[in-house]
Amino acid sequence: MSTDPDRTQSEQTDHDDSGAPAHAAPEGAERHPLIDLSRDPHPGVADHAKPDED
Repeated sequence: MSTDPDRTQSEQTDHDDSGAPAHAAPEGAERHPLIDLSRDPHPGVADHAKPDED
């Protein structure tokens, strides 16, 4: 791994050589059976996040 002093560790490792996110599943991989986004009651809403301070 490169140790470029101008980039943080997360910036150095967040993408692989193809430019895809490092945590992304390989192209064409099956979906994980425990991750079913079609059952999300609030799609697009991070309901585990800290509430907005309005």
